Amino acid sequence: MATKLLSKDGEGERLDRFELVAELASGGMATVYLARLSGVAGFQRLFAIKRLHPHLAKEQEFVEMFLDEARLAAKIHHPNIAAIHEIGEQAGGYYLVMDYIEGDTAARLFGRCALAGKKIPFPVGIRMVLDTLAGLHAAHELKDDNGEFLNVVHRDVSPQNVLIGVDGSSRLIDFGVARASLRLSTTRSGHLKGKLSYMAPEQARGEIVDRRADVFAVGVILWELLTFRRLFRGEGEAETLNRLLYVPIPNVREADPQVPAALERVTMKALARDPRDRWSSAWEFADALESAARQIKALGTTRDVATCLTSVMGMELETQRTSVRQWLARSEPGLRRSSGPPPPVRVSNSAPPSTSSVSSAVIPNPAVSSPSSAPIMRAGAEPEPDRQRRTAVWLGALLAVTLFAGVAVWAKLRPRPVTAVAPPVPAEVAAPAPIDSVAKADPSPQVTTPEPPDTGLAAQPGSPPGSSRSPRHAGGRLPRPPPPRPAPSAPPTQQGAPVPDDLSHNPYR
Repeated sequence: MATKLLSKDGEGERLDRFELVAELASGGMATVYLARLSGVAGFQRLFAIKRLHPHLAKEQEFVEMFLDEARLAAKIHHPNIAAIHEIGEQAGGYYLVMDYIEGDTAARLFGRCALAGKKIPFPVGIRMVLDTLAGLHAAHELKDDNGEFLNVVHRDVSPQNVLIGVDGSSRLIDFGVARASLRLSTTRSGHLKGKLSYMAPEQARGEIVDRRADVFAVGVILWELLTFRRLFRGEGEAETLNRLLYVPIPNVREADPQVPAALERVTMKALARDPRDRWSSAWEFADALESAARQIKALGTTRDVATCLTSVMGMELETQRTSVRQWLARSEPGLRRSSGPPPPVRVSNSAPPSTSSVSSAVIPNPAVSSPSSAPIMRAGAEPEPDRQRRTAVWLGALLAVTLFAGVAVWAKLRPRPVTAVAPPVPAEVAAPAPIDSVAKADPSPQVTTPEPPDTGLAAQPGSPPGSSRSPRHAGGRLPRPPPPRPAPSAPPTQQGAPVPDDLSHNPYR
């Protein structure tokens, strides 16, 4: 399934609520797109949207056929049928909203195997056919609200309409040319619909068809899976139609003798040109095929199909997945920036885009911020410049307060230098200091002054200035003047005293 991104700048086209991401495939009637539906709280889901070609919008027959697909398939609830959720109209054009199945068609898987020169293993091919038959039987058994069979016939069963998911399940798609007995639209007489190489003979002749026509188409798919050859396809439609109607159908073992006989019997009965000789229903066909596969121990599982798909188309699927992931990441609304005040947006919790190389490169748009450089804006958040200025102001204030506190602590705890002691003055000259000044002397424990010897003289309180008696010492004795000594050259520092704080190395500065 080729992926063609519709926009490289993250702004895709919209269909009502859906945003178109990439073009997945295009057929004769419509184009299939990958679309995204976004919701509140970051919700998003991928869908496949099938949009009718604009040039067919005025063709009433094609429009009715297109709408019939929605009316019929929307009633079918089965894991092997691609579900249709709703139908919409925009600008005069209709579109269908379907489940998005990551994977590719059986036709592309066959083609990649052919290019690689290897066959699809029997268990894988049988499981794919069994899933297709299960989905067909659910469509054939569809009833209306009154319990009446609608007699639905797909009429276009082919490898192009069998979708193989990465989970290993096969799903039938495209009921655009289905026919029911209560069909709302009519088709022109003799107008062939479907792919001629997989068409039942009675359908090619324009006769009335029933569910056995779809059984024949699945028989052709099984024949080609077992032999890895084309059954009816010729150089042109005329040769293809001649092989379909008149040339004897070769047995499976004639084309490939390695095919077990049990599988050949089941396949050839499904390819009987007379509808009465075929399996009567898809259920009967599936039951016989499963029994034959069990006999030869070739009954595969969905895990086998998923492994085969990954081994053959793993690189293509990863390229497609990476391209879509990058587009989704680039177009995430939570990551878009605007010059004005941002509107309320969702908080994105999507994974960052992959950096692996892709064949369809997505060119970055400078106008759209990438997840690695743009902050995620929440609902009600202030603009980025205002938030940055406010943050800078708060950080500056915090830094100033921290610096001021650090300077104050440093000034309080720094060691004080010891002042040089001058030679004492004789008692007759020295003026006694008040007692209060002695009590307020520097209490720093970093310098210890030896206490003078006791003279035995009692203190004389209230002595006048110039008296020979000195004021009382804090210890209760009068100090004797010490002998003169030179002043120290540098203030002594007590061992273990704190080192002054260096503001140039302060980590909070």
